[in-house]
Amino acid sequence: MLSRRELLKTGAAGVALLTLADCARHVGAISATDRAAVIKIADAMLDGAIPSSASGRAGALEVAVDGFTTAVEGLPPHLQHDVQQLLSLLTFAPTRRMIAGLPPWSAATRSEVQAFLSRWRFSRFTLLRSGYDALHRLVMAGWYGNAASWARIGYPGPPEIEVPER
Repeated sequence: MLSRRELLKTGAAGVALLTLADCARHVGAISATDRAAVIKIADAMLDGAIPSSASGRAGALEVAVDGFTTAVEGLPPHLQHDVQQLLSLLTFAPTRRMIAGLPPWSAATRSEVQAFLSRWRFSRFTLLRSGYDALHRLVMAGWYGNAASWARIGYPGPPEIEVPER
């Protein structure tokens, strides 16, 4: 059993590790590690909405992640920081394992990622539901904000508005 002193030291070490991981990030930037996680998350969330062929799927996921990045960059700085913190938690091995229950992103299967997302979506903890909601909204904005995705869902695009000449 941990003594009170050991517990405090462990907690302080954890905070220090998370702070170091967070300080290495730039607000608005999506690192290669973040990108790998977002690709897996988008693959799980967009299953059935993107092509099923390997090459079509890979291309669609690249488009979705580029759109995700654009969506994050369009957020106010404080929300960009919140997204970065969420991605830090999901890409830092100890916290990813603890809060998402996932192996490294490179080894995570679509069904494992879908199970993690489902746990967060229906969690009794508001913070986890908010994390799911943020990921969901950004992935959907990244995919459906792209005109190439519209034909698959039968959306003709925004209506053209005729502006009368003066």
